[in-house]
Amino acid sequence: MSYRVYIKNDYKPEIIQAGPFSWLHCIRYRLLLGVLLPALIILHGYFNGPQPQFDTALHPAGRQAGAGNPVEPIKPGRDHSKPAGTGQADWSTPDEIAADLPGKTTQRSNGLSASVSDKSPDQIDITIAKGDNLARIFSRLGFSPRDLHEIMTSNERTAVLKQLHPGQLISFQAQAGELQALEFEFDLTSTLLVTKKDDNFTSEIITVELGTQVKQAGGVIRDSLFLSGQAAGLSDNLIMQLADIYGWDIDFIMDIRNGDRFNVIYEEKYKNLEKVTEGPVLAAEFINQGRKIRAVRYQREDGTADYYTDTGANMRKAFLRSPLKFSRISSHFNLRRKHPILNRIRAHKGVDYAAPTGTPIKVTGDGVIHHLGNKGGYGKTIIVKHGNKYSTLYAHLSRYKKGLRRGRPVKQGQVIGYVGKSGLATGPHLHYEFLVHGAHRNPLTVALPKAEGVPVAEMDQFKTRTTHLFAMLDASQRSIAGSPGNMELLAGTEDSGQRTENRGQKTVL
Repeated sequence: MSYRVYIKNDYKPEIIQAGPFSWLHCIRYRLLLGVLLPALIILHGYFNGPQPQFDTALHPAGRQAGAGNPVEPIKPGRDHSKPAGTGQADWSTPDEIAADLPGKTTQRSNGLSASVSDKSPDQIDITIAKGDNLARIFSRLGFSPRDLHEIMTSNERTAVLKQLHPGQLISFQAQAGELQALEFEFDLTSTLLVTKKDDNFTSEIITVELGTQVKQAGGVIRDSLFLSGQAAGLSDNLIMQLADIYGWDIDFIMDIRNGDRFNVIYEEKYKNLEKVTEGPVLAAEFINQGRKIRAVRYQREDGTADYYTDTGANMRKAFLRSPLKFSRISSHFNLRRKHPILNRIRAHKGVDYAAPTGTPIKVTGDGVIHHLGNKGGYGKTIIVKHGNKYSTLYAHLSRYKKGLRRGRPVKQGQVIGYVGKSGLATGPHLHYEFLVHGAHRNPLTVALPKAEGVPVAEMDQFKTRTTHLFAMLDASQRSIAGSPGNMELLAGTEDSGQRTENRGQKTVL
């Protein structure tokens, strides 16, 4: 006779006489009988039952062929959706195996049936994912590290494989698990092709010329250059090109008026009849407050390209008109302005551009940093000297661009700092001053010095190359005058010139 002691809910012990089958009342034994034992029986039957037959022609990792486990070669015309002689369909096709690799991967056999007798290599296309490099891709695909080393050390052409970016496509051809070829299109016109021959890898770069189509679009300013340009069918890239071309003559913050008009002639690039990118603006016309300004792109004999007027004058000036784009002016040049903080008359010798904190500030001309640091009420300030005659000042910055030092040269359009409200400022803005021989001038109206125009020796060539572009601008103006509409009718129209398209013309370097 045995006894068991149980602790009840009121923490008082209770002695119960244990019968011959009292262990059945214990919860742990109930679980053992009701759950674990049936599970063990099921698992035993699963692992010891008949196994599906895998075709090792496509699944080298499957069971090896041997006695009692024959492997049937793949035959053309047979349905390979499931193994022969079975009703099972729970195995993967080659495409599904490749799809399991990290990154987007597809595998194909050059449009041919993948069979044991087919000697053509399989092609695997890999879309580069974030963090990918060639070594990781080789490891995933099971290619030899020795092949990777030979490819990367074969010559300087394969150096482009060190700079892989997400979204790029790289294609491999493999046979029996060994790499046979690699193809990588690293820009719109150039493709690296690596092939294996006699156990050695050779590489070449194949280039293809893009087709070009000249297009023309125009519009009327109804609100802003960006919105009106988009309404005319121009991309953001083309609108920014247009703003850069006229950035020295038109302040797109203050000078733009409703009713201003623009007309743009530009290139589009095509590859295999598909648009892949936009070329540069070839010519443009902007009518701002009745003032017509024309510009045309011309490449000089020394290889440099710039925009010029019809007389050969450079559209680019020695200074940008504004150090910020698409802001608003909160305070103008005024020698009798009342200071908002000091509350007394104090000359405002520059222009205030209101903009969010952190907006990049661009230096308006080539020069050398003369001052970088705090300057009284100006707060964080940069002063740039542009030769002996000109200087510009940028004040109330939140911070400076990293790497700037006093005495270092800067280039026009280079970011030098960011908008803030340091010093005596009521809100974030840039205070910009323009000085000539040390005297302050109104940055919005001062005459800006011009850059070098077309050399006299090239004027005849300049006229020959640009006459047809100015003629296209004239033709668009005549079509507008004869129609009841305005320049918005030009959006998306093309010129009558013949479109050129080079397809299949390749050059091997």
